[in-house]
Amino acid sequence: HAAPGSPPSSSLLTMFQDVTFITICLLISTTLTIDGCGFRTVYTECSEQGSERWQVTVSDNSSCKPPSPVRVASCDKTCPGGEVLENFSDCTKCGTGTFSPGDNKIVDVLDPKLHPDISFLTSKITRNDKTCPEISVEEGSVVLPPSNCWNVVTVPVEVVQPGSVKLNYLHTDDRVSVEFYLKDYQSCDSGDAKETKSGDAADSWQNIQLPVPAKGKYIFQVKSTAFFDSETVASFSVPYESPRLGALTVSGVAPYTKCSECPVGTVSTSSGARECTLCSDNQYTANSSSCAPCEGGKYAPAGSAQCLDQVTCDVSDFLPVVGECSAGKSTVSAKEIIPNKCKNSLPSETYDCLSCQPGSEKRGDTCQFCPDGTHNPSGSDQCTPCDPNTISLKGLYHVWWSDIPSSWSVRCPDCWIPAGPFLLGRPRQHQPVTAINFGEVRFSSKAIKSNVVGLFSIEFKLFCPQSCSFLIIKKVTLKGSEVVRQEVTDKFDKSTGEGKPQTAHAYVMKSDKQDGDIKMDFSIKLSGSGSYLQLYGVNFTNTLEGGSSFCFPCNGSGCMECTPGMVYKGGKCVACPQDTYHMTSGSVLDSNYQSQCVKCPPGTKSAPGSTTCYTTCKLTTSHDNEYDISSVGRKMVHDDRVSYPDKLGNRYHYRYFMKLCSNEWEVPSVTCSEDNADKVSGAICRENVMSSSDGEEFITNPIIKGEMLSEVQEESNGLTLHFTTLHPVKGCDSVETNVTLLCNRDQTGDISLVDNSDNCRLAFEYSGPFGCRLCKESDYKSIASSCEDSSRNITYVMREGVLCSGGADLPPVTTEPCTPYQDSLVDSIKRYKVYVGLGVGLMVLLVIGFCFLAWYSSTLKHKLDGYSQMNYADDDENYTGAGKCSAMVWADSGDDSEGDVQLYTRYQGKSPGNILSEKLGKINTSLGIKKYKKFGENDIMEMNTRLGI
Repeated sequence: HAAPGSPPSSSLLTMFQDVTFITICLLISTTLTIDGCGFRTVYTECSEQGSERWQVTVSDNSSCKPPSPVRVASCDKTCPGGEVLENFSDCTKCGTGTFSPGDNKIVDVLDPKLHPDISFLTSKITRNDKTCPEISVEEGSVVLPPSNCWNVVTVPVEVVQPGSVKLNYLHTDDRVSVEFYLKDYQSCDSGDAKETKSGDAADSWQNIQLPVPAKGKYIFQVKSTAFFDSETVASFSVPYESPRLGALTVSGVAPYTKCSECPVGTVSTSSGARECTLCSDNQYTANSSSCAPCEGGKYAPAGSAQCLDQVTCDVSDFLPVVGECSAGKSTVSAKEIIPNKCKNSLPSETYDCLSCQPGSEKRGDTCQFCPDGTHNPSGSDQCTPCDPNTISLKGLYHVWWSDIPSSWSVRCPDCWIPAGPFLLGRPRQHQPVTAINFGEVRFSSKAIKSNVVGLFSIEFKLFCPQSCSFLIIKKVTLKGSEVVRQEVTDKFDKSTGEGKPQTAHAYVMKSDKQDGDIKMDFSIKLSGSGSYLQLYGVNFTNTLEGGSSFCFPCNGSGCMECTPGMVYKGGKCVACPQDTYHMTSGSVLDSNYQSQCVKCPPGTKSAPGSTTCYTTCKLTTSHDNEYDISSVGRKMVHDDRVSYPDKLGNRYHYRYFMKLCSNEWEVPSVTCSEDNADKVSGAICRENVMSSSDGEEFITNPIIKGEMLSEVQEESNGLTLHFTTLHPVKGCDSVETNVTLLCNRDQTGDISLVDNSDNCRLAFEYSGPFGCRLCKESDYKSIASSCEDSSRNITYVMREGVLCSGGADLPPVTTEPCTPYQDSLVDSIKRYKVYVGLGVGLMVLLVIGFCFLAWYSSTLKHKLDGYSQMNYADDDENYTGAGKCSAMVWADSGDDSEGDVQLYTRYQGKSPGNILSEKLGKINTSLGIKKYKKFGENDIMEMNTRLGI
């Protein structure tokens, strides 16, 4: 902030003008009354060609004649801090309650809204870059967004004598480049006044200072850009951090002409102050020259203009203070962050403490690591020897927090507070991201599990009232280069809760070996407003330095070790039998060491003493189906769908090599980056391919994506091979890669990548004949031709719905003897179709005739079945009921004209029945009627008529 009365800054436009005359500028105005003229005294700005400054007397009354101009002090004159150039003649000290920066100009916030001469600019580096994010001002500092664009902040600077430009900045990410320039405003030549800074994860706010060589006008610029590559968006990449710019101080500027009053909350208690000081805690500024204490029941943070009423506080208003560990106990008390703010206090708590960290013991006044063969799990007692058939393992452990180890680099030291059982971490407003780097740790090359040679683990609780981020980061130096990359091995963005502390870990692999040694650099990073972390334990296992906190069981008497592919049995190491494997080293350090060989997954096999299983190119599945994948067993796959830029703007893509199968007793393996020192080998590997303008290829960054075939899964239309890695790979506990071979006899395909959205999961697919199982003889069926000249042809075709290719060939057409009756029904019909037609016609006629006879018979039977026999008496005494009639019929063959039925009638009533009975009896006798049936009255009348009755 420029003090009142300071020389006004020239705008950027003015700075670039070719000014060839003296510009009159009002700096100080003094009104003099001479005969009513009201003269005012003004001072000119220094000339562009020289160092003259003139005092000029002017009046608004044109009739008044002012005195002649007078040359005043040299333009090169400056005043020290705490003084101002009064009337451009002599330096005068500022009084109490005021201050002057002297020949320094201070800009607290580089904000164009407050200082129009300052400008922000973002620009694309290449045409392929996306839209550039904007530079912003947040919480009193300028934020430079990390991107592939240039961020440029420009500040005009003018000095009257040699001086310097000093900027307070925060830069913590080594993937972001920040450059500082001081350029001549006319030539824009920076000369030697240029510096480039690389970020450091442990850095806090710091200063950069560039010299200003001579009097004149300059441009101070800050430029930044980030280097993005393919790993930037990967799940294991560390999020970029934005550089921040704070206050700017320029020395050698023209002197101030008036002292400035101290800002609210600050005072200057003596004359000649260069700057004002804050009132301390529980004081406020009674005036600009003195601080006054707060009354009872009130408090004030440092730099307050007034006192505030005390409040009821919670745990967030206190800091823990850890007492000395004595007799295994330590008292942790609570101290107010802002003194006298709280009405209440928090009670002290007593914890079980450690006089030394685990793996060490107290010797005199210092803690020393346990000797080899001994251990100490608590750190409170002396180290004790390991039991028989166990061995000690060195490590570095920290579980009691009375201080922070001096070997650790802490960003924002006041963000981390030792609290006894845990280390409390909290970001601050001026430090939105805080981190701890644990330094470089050297690990033993002796594996503790497969290819794992070391382990880093932490126990913690995370609390996130809003959004937050907690990262565990491993720094990796790429083989054969000086490139250092940070990888996120674990990340958390939600509260873990008040329960048991959560554990996270990261592995150190044999592949991390560098120059004959295994070194690793781990750190943690916390961000998020209002978030905090309780860090309970930090542990490094299997280190070259340190002590043992516990002992590991040996795999046999005398702690014998077995090589991979062998297990300890009967006092010696024996090879695993055929079709089994054992991939661990058999190290005595491995508490999870398996003493039994593991059976190979279905569809795979192994030789005796193997560490992995494999499949031959001709394999048999659990369904007893055979496949031959030799034609797709070794492939190279280009992933050209996406290309990525490297740090220099060049673009590259991924290339995969795979060997899915092998010859007998050979584990499938291919090599990526074969000509490089950092080559890797496995069943499936990936490398980065970058092509230069002249067509030359550059191969970098090989990674294993599959080491062992874990399963062969047969589908309805093909085969899927499941591969896995035997150790963690770039943030993944293991990488799972699936290769699906689909059966398509009509397509000639190749293997292609279908899914790499998850860095830990890959999927490839092939569609063609080599995804089909081999054909069997049972997949074909025979078809016989008709019998001609006592022989017929036998032709073979594939059964419907069968998906196979290769294997058993389609049998050729054969001829066999035959007789006509051997023909099939279909063949016979084709051969004797005329006779068959006649026979079918005859059968139709027979059926029709049969149906007619059945119908006629049914009708006749219906008539005959109605007849019934009826008994009667000769005399009419047996008949009662006049008007009753009955008739009986007898069924017999006869003339069709008379009908087939002769009728016998009987009349019953009051008429002479004897006569009728006699007649009926005669008729019955003469006709020989045997069967009878009752008829209705109409029927009887008809029968009577026919009989002449």
